[in-house]
Amino acid sequence: MPSTRITKRVQARPDEVFDMVADVQNYPVFINLISEMRITKEISENEFEAEAIVAYKMLRERFRSRVVADKEAGTISVRKADIGGALKSLENKWKFHELSDGSTAVDFYVDVTLKPFPLNMLIKEKMDRASEVLMDAFIRRAAQVCEIVGEPDPSAALVAELNSIASV
Repeated sequence: MPSTRITKRVQARPDEVFDMVADVQNYPVFINLISEMRITKEISENEFEAEAIVAYKMLRERFRSRVVADKEAGTISVRKADIGGALKSLENKWKFHELSDGSTAVDFYVDVTLKPFPLNMLIKEKMDRASEVLMDAFIRRAAQVCEIVGEPDPSAALVAELNSIASV
């Protein structure tokens, strides 16, 4: 299964970044690959199912995911929720850590398996880059909708703090 893990600093408070990531219905506003996203089922206060339509060039795929957004733990977990489609499996985990300057270290993990083997091989080669592009979209969005905290250029101590989270 193609997978990747990225840890990046976002100049916003963890609770604001969490809320932005949990607000899946706004993804089409700032993520080019997602043409539609809607919540289809409220399961509990912190759990729901969402349906996304992902479009890339001539490909268009619809899939449902189950999202558990645990604000107290600072985690969001996403798994494929339905049968069918080109996605065989999806596991996506977000963890939000407060850094010493009030900004957020976002630890992002994604593991995807597509049903057609040739597509799996293609996505494996592109997974790291696609994850970087996705994370950059969230960072840009946070700069638009969240209060900016911390210095733009992190200190050596802050970089060390971020690296320690990334190495866990």
